[in-house]
Amino acid sequence: MIGGAISEPYVPFDKKGNVDYKALKEAILLLEEKGVDGFVVNGIGGEALVLSIEERKKVLESVLDVSKKEISVLVTSYSVDTTLELIKHAKDAGAGYAVITQPLVYPLKNPVEYFKNIASKSQLPLILYNEKQLGNLLTPAQVVSILKIDGFIGYKDSTKDIGHLQEVAEEMPEESLLLAGSDSLIYTTYTLGGVGIVSLIINVFPSLIVQLTESMKKGDYKKGLELQKKVNRVRSILKSYGFSAGYRYAAKLAGINFGYTYERSEDLSEQEAQDLKQKLEKEGLL
Repeated sequence: MIGGAISEPYVPFDKKGNVDYKALKEAILLLEEKGVDGFVVNGIGGEALVLSIEERKKVLESVLDVSKKEISVLVTSYSVDTTLELIKHAKDAGAGYAVITQPLVYPLKNPVEYFKNIASKSQLPLILYNEKQLGNLLTPAQVVSILKIDGFIGYKDSTKDIGHLQEVAEEMPEESLLLAGSDSLIYTTYTLGGVGIVSLIINVFPSLIVQLTESMKKGDYKKGLELQKKVNRVRSILKSYGFSAGYRYAAKLAGINFGYTYERSEDLSEQEAQDLKQKLEKEGLL
């Protein structure tokens, strides 16, 4: 069953903006060695939205080629047909779950019916993903209604809204799984009955996230809170260098190669790279 310390891996790009599938496979193997419990592939944070449908399929296949962990695929689309195409491919390739977001940009009059339609045709168990950056943010009541649809087994919350998270946790079906979608809310999600985190920091410092999730599983909330505070500091540092450039460069410093950003102008300058390294050294992470 999905849970624990889950990576949303970055898509590695080479200097020309092509996907570096070899680097991806090597990074997945390194993360597994360091205790990661599973992967949600083709995530928004991992920059998969810049890929073509065929590239997204190949990225998933590359991870499945080497991973022995639980694999889910994140499906974000404008249409039901494309969503179902990606879910079918994931099932045929060997993924265990599909994590699906609200549709991009275009508002829905009845989002519950949209997800009911997908669930009725899906070949994989579904995890609902509520992502603030996409627009069309689902309300707690809508989330709970969707989780009652046959085929939905859990909820990945990326609203970064504690009130929303608490309301969903109180009203969602007892059997539904609750996953944190932000590294800043791992502790809070576990205290509300959550079972894991889909993390970006885990791609850089896997042991930090693994230790935090293990502490929360054991009920060591004092240690968990201490580690959450450290995670929050690290997150603030990494995010201050752009959408993914800081994460990718820090991962390279830690010995995990996630290549370059898709848009090379986002890469760190020499001064930024030096500043980031110094800040991470001060945290005792390098």
